Amino acid sequence: MIIKIKSHKKPTFRNLINYMLKDQCKLKDQYGKSFILTHNLKGNGVENWHKQLSYNEQFRKVKRKDSVYYTHEILSWHKDDAKNLTVDKLEEMTRQYIQNRNSRGQYLAVPHFDKDHFHVHVLVSGIAYRTGKALRLSRGEFSDLKKGMKEYQLSKYPELSKSVVRHGEKVKVKISDNEFQLKLRSRRGTYKDKFIGQLKICYQKATSLEHFEQLLSKFELKTYQRGGKVTGVIYANQKFRFNRLGFTELIFTTQEISRKISTDIDINYKKRHLEL
Repeated sequence: MIIKIKSHKKPTFRNLINYMLKDQCKLKDQYGKSFILTHNLKGNGVENWHKQLSYNEQFRKVKRKDSVYYTHEILSWHKDDAKNLTVDKLEEMTRQYIQNRNSRGQYLAVPHFDKDHFHVHVLVSGIAYRTGKALRLSRGEFSDLKKGMKEYQLSKYPELSKSVVRHGEKVKVKISDNEFQLKLRSRRGTYKDKFIGQLKICYQKATSLEHFEQLLSKFELKTYQRGGKVTGVIYANQKFRFNRLGFTELIFTTQEISRKISTDIDINYKKRHLEL
């Protein structure tokens, strides 16, 4: 599940409600099923819900020019999981989201079935129901919310495997500007990402320099020397120095390897990070 939240600093509740209910062809699945989920909102209809959301604003304890009157939150799933999604599953996950988010708020949730892109629009009041307490999420609370929903989805609906977001599990690697642009254009990793991983595997398994070179040969890699000392590796007819690949020292003995590998693979280019 992917969660997106957009804050609105004007009490334009009616605009969002109209948008959520507008396109009738998107409100039902292929079998004509759908749902409208409300929490701390009574009755039906745009005007009825708008009046209740507006009335609740009189309880706001702290009033500022930049106060958030409501948030537009979207729950979405990967298109490859569309075949495993049903109206009942969407409604159940939305109910769980409301509980995890904060059950003291006012909520209106409506699903949209746009071809294979199934998602749920959720209007969330900016303050709790009749208490005036702000429902703002801190960065840490938002992170906990996403992780909690991921764990819930994994345990309840493991078949939605394509929609699992690995929150907090990304690794940052420094690369060159040219490689960064190439990744953006192609959406694929460069060959350097692959051979660096092979190099580290060989280095961790090797018990001697000779053994290290034998393991490298299996990946069509070979070392090269400079000043009589092994200083790098050749891949795709290009030379790469060990110290620029994160290997600050390369020491082999007959019994063991003493190694110092930097925490990040530093390609030694300027201030560019990419989340892989």
